[in-house]
Parts: sequence; C-alpha cells; structure tokens
Amino acid sequence: MSGEFAGTLRERVVIETRLSTRDSRAGAVGNYRYDGEAWAAVSPLMPADLTRADALSALPRWRVTLRKREGLGLSTRLTWRGKYLAVRGAHNDPQTPAQMQLTCEEVR
Repeated sequence: MSGEFAGTLRERVVIETRLSTRDSRAGAVGNYRYDGEAWAAVSPLMPADLTRADALSALPRWRVTLRKREGLGLSTRLTWRGKYLAVRGAHNDPQTPAQMQLTCEEVR
C-alpha cells in the first residue's frame, strides 16, 4: 500500500453491522453490533438526480474510502462525526485491491 493512500485516511469511522433480531411480533428491532473502527477518507457526493422525485435523493450522500475489509455491505452502518451513514453500495476496484469505496447516505 502506498504512502499516498495512507496519508488520505484522516477520518475515524465506527463500523456497525445490523443484527437480524426480531421482537415478539416478528418486526425488526434495528439494533447494531460494533464491528470496529477504521481510518477513512470521507468526501461529499453530488446530490442525486432530483428529477426522480425520490425521497432518498434529498439526503446527503458521501463517498467513504478505506482499506479493504471483508463483511461490509448493505447491512453496515458507519458513525462519523456524530452522523450515521448507511452503506448503499460497495465498490472494489481491481486496480487498487488494497482499498474499497463505499457510497453512503446520511440517516436522519
């Protein structure tokens, strides 16, 4: 891993995974399990296409770059600067196998 990549990871994020526990009526409880912390580079993404008339398009989106880690996916949530970021996509580029990019959406 190059020093240039390591130097861009300046933010600390907490990684949590959603638990599949259910309540007495079989509804999702919504609890998360702590899965560690990681250094990351967090940058804003442009707003989604507003012509879609999709409620999700108004939420802030972020690109999070970090060292490759197994187990990150749609059931993952990141905590960064007091904000919860839900992972909406994960991308591993074959040209940079040591890192991965997550597309996240702020949860309110």
